[in-house]
Amino acid sequence: MKFDDVEDVIAGVQYMKTEQGRLVYDFLVENKLGRILELGFAHGKSTCYFAAAADEIGGDAHVLTFDRDSARRRDPNIHELLERTGLTERVTPVYAETSYTWDLMKLLDQDPQPRFDFAYIDGGHTWDVSGFAFFLVDLLLAPGGWVLFDDLDWTLGGSKHMRKQPWVKELPEEQRRTPQVRKVFELLVRTHPGYVDVHERDGWGWARKRPDTTRISDRGTGKRGLLSALKPSSP
Repeated sequence: MKFDDVEDVIAGVQYMKTEQGRLVYDFLVENKLGRILELGFAHGKSTCYFAAAADEIGGDAHVLTFDRDSARRRDPNIHELLERTGLTERVTPVYAETSYTWDLMKLLDQDPQPRFDFAYIDGGHTWDVSGFAFFLVDLLLAPGGWVLFDDLDWTLGGSKHMRKQPWVKELPEEQRRTPQVRKVFELLVRTHPGYVDVHERDGWGWARKRPDTTRISDRGTGKRGLLSALKPSSP
């Protein structure tokens, strides 16, 4: 699906901006990065950009995306947007009961071999969750694949919604005012010997896994298929 076709349907929906959507769509299509992992989909706008790119790439290009169960109640939700764009078959949305890190564990338990070309991390936004998510994504990302971080400078205290949450109020001020995703990007990603071309652009953090990176596993390759360990979530 062409970018303008998907944009005509989802324009005005939060949260990814049109120029960001165009940038990542073109990047995926030009580099043929069709095996896509997304952590945090909210309304599903970013998912639609990814799915449109996957559709343009063709073949078995697909998006596996996660968010919390509360995303079901968003208006519009991801299922509505995918139906409007006609991209439902290109996406498997999964609602995590607690955290998507648990579901990533299921993927690794099913098959420890890397299988994604591109990963977009836009959920959690804390040192604990985003830091651990990067560790898990690294295990699932194929050599030469890319990881993209959103909201490098987002803070819990700066969010009108999050700063009202009781658990956020109980945090030390340092944790509420620190851009924790940036800490993950600077301390874990930028210093990682397995990543090259680590850079920032328009509030996004990009990093490419070394093409020559290999991971040896004695567990063998799973035979049940990529998504069999997870149940696609219904609307």
